[in-house]
Amino acid sequence: MRSRFNLFSLIALFALTLFMSSCQKDELSNGDGDALNYRSATSFTYSVNPGLPGDSIVIIYDAENGADCGQIQLQVSGPGGEGWATSGKPMQPDSGIATILFVPEEPGEYHVRAKYTRTGKPSSCPYESSGWIEAAELLIVAGDTSEMEGDTSDCEASFTGVAVSCDSTREVVFTYVSDADYNHIKIQGGLTNGTIEDAVVTIVGADLDVTQRTPGHSSNRIITLEGSVEACVEVTITIMWNSINQGSTITGEWSATGGFVIEGLECQ
Repeated sequence: MRSRFNLFSLIALFALTLFMSSCQKDELSNGDGDALNYRSATSFTYSVNPGLPGDSIVIIYDAENGADCGQIQLQVSGPGGEGWATSGKPMQPDSGIATILFVPEEPGEYHVRAKYTRTGKPSSCPYESSGWIEAAELLIVAGDTSEMEGDTSDCEASFTGVAVSCDSTREVVFTYVSDADYNHIKIQGGLTNGTIEDAVVTIVGADLDVTQRTPGHSSNRIITLEGSVEACVEVTITIMWNSINQGSTITGEWSATGGFVIEGLECQ
């Protein structure tokens, strides 16, 4: 009789354990699934924050895993935090780092998020996929009306670029014309990897401050020019540098205040 009682007790205990486990699984499955993988992180860097409409803002994400395989995707929301208006293409990280160039067209508070996805076999890419990770810091884009002086003129604003020399010593020339006086404008873009050292930048037509930096551990160069310009005055920016890159595209994307964007310049 005692053996039968013990057997019944064990069966009841086992059934109770299964019931409690099932309830816990139901609670997890009925919750917000995104919340399980969605967390804020501070491993995002903005080249400028707050910025202005038309600024070239470099967004860098560090997955903090040192991966040189798999893919990272970076996305930026609309100006009110809605949707994911800028949905960057997946890119292979460099030591866990990925970079995009974002040019906002209007003021707002932009959300930024990224995810790392392992590709291939775990033996060849031994890193775990992360799911979406949202930046803890919003990207703020302020209005630019306070930066303008006086009325706009009759000339047409423009921003153009041309590749002049494409061998190991390279040269490009950008031309910028504003249709209004500005206390602050920004022109920014990159030189492709293989750049040996900082470029020589010569500016005619405006007094612009020049800064150069290398994103992550790459051999690219991000060049930023900031300062004031006068309406209808042509500003020419000549950039010369040495490179070991044999590719036909010698610059990355460039942008300028006013919503101008120039795709990478190619050798003809």
